[in-house]
Amino acid sequence: MSKKILVVDDSVTMRDMLTTYLQASDYVVSAANSGEQALDILKTERFDVIITDLEMPGLDGFGLIRSISDFDWDPAVILLSQHNANVMRSARELALAYSVNVLGTLSKPIDREELLAALSDVADTRRSGELGTETILAESEFMRGLMTDGLSPVFQPKLDLKTGKIVGAEVFARWRSQAGGYLGAGAVIKVAREKGYMDVLTYRMLELAMQQQGRWRRQGQDITLSINVTSENLRKPDFAEVVSGLADQFEIDPAMVRLEVAEQDLDVDGKVPLEVLSRLHLRGFGLALDDFGTGFASLLRLKKIPFDELVIDRLFLARAHEDERARIILGSAIDLSHKLGLKCTCEGIEDENQLVIVRELEADFGQGYMFGKPMSADEFLIWVEDYKDGVLKVPGISE
Repeated sequence: MSKKILVVDDSVTMRDMLTTYLQASDYVVSAANSGEQALDILKTERFDVIITDLEMPGLDGFGLIRSISDFDWDPAVILLSQHNANVMRSARELALAYSVNVLGTLSKPIDREELLAALSDVADTRRSGELGTETILAESEFMRGLMTDGLSPVFQPKLDLKTGKIVGAEVFARWRSQAGGYLGAGAVIKVAREKGYMDVLTYRMLELAMQQQGRWRRQGQDITLSINVTSENLRKPDFAEVVSGLADQFEIDPAMVRLEVAEQDLDVDGKVPLEVLSRLHLRGFGLALDDFGTGFASLLRLKKIPFDELVIDRLFLARAHEDERARIILGSAIDLSHKLGLKCTCEGIEDENQLVIVRELEADFGQGYMFGKPMSADEFLIWVEDYKDGVLKVPGISE
């Protein structure tokens, strides 16, 4: 069955040209003239691939990437631009940070053969015969890569918004396929959940992250890491022992490890998750409620579970500059965290306007592309040294 493709570009000429190329190769094509129209279409219809221009009025390609990352399905993306390679590279890195699977980045004017070559890769990563399929890895490749070199952690810096000091980094998963190139975490998580391997995946990420943390400590760099865990992990009664065992193995102080649990992923009424989180808290591990504001029982969770940090969902900050209601909600969440004696982190800080907002609202910590993209261990250590030495400065926060 033909793959479904959504073309998003504000140029009617470009939309028509791409549609002609794709239909001639038996793809099923729909088109949108803006990011907003694309989102309206995506509310009711799923596509295998979204081909989008980066520069459009209103919701541009960067904003569309953020929105795609929130879907409960996982389309592949091809990015188009008339700008230079640096812009395309930044767009690809942004997509990876949001766990969006990028098949390719193409410069305008678009070459038909390059476009079709990029699309040919989707056949290797999707089930045949499904509409709106989700990017998957073969189970055999998943298990091979999990225990060898397929899975690798990347690190995004986290800064104190008052002092400008580095307070740590969040760890994200990246996957190197056998054919080369990288996939975001979304494809990996889907396979792990479908096949019942979430415990193995999280354990491996914890192991790789703490192993690197131990290496940095021996080099004189004590860096606190925030690592995501899931409801599947918290339902295991021995999960606290597993995490503690890894910290002992790599000689990591539990206070240097923060475990982030997504709000919508937490079973607030489950006895086992509460017990596991309480044990982790007693052993000194930090606990953060991630994506705060997206669930339905936030205050009940805060009352029951010993969190010490709130991580506010990035959507509130993304809208705060133009939407007064979003700014009010953001401010209320920050204020609530402080009244409860919790630290507050704002994710997704991408420009100076957003930085000004979170500092005015007195958030404690921040992270986002304005400070630094997710980086390999070596790149991150260079970033840390350059930032501490004053070689690298962040406008509005560096002294």
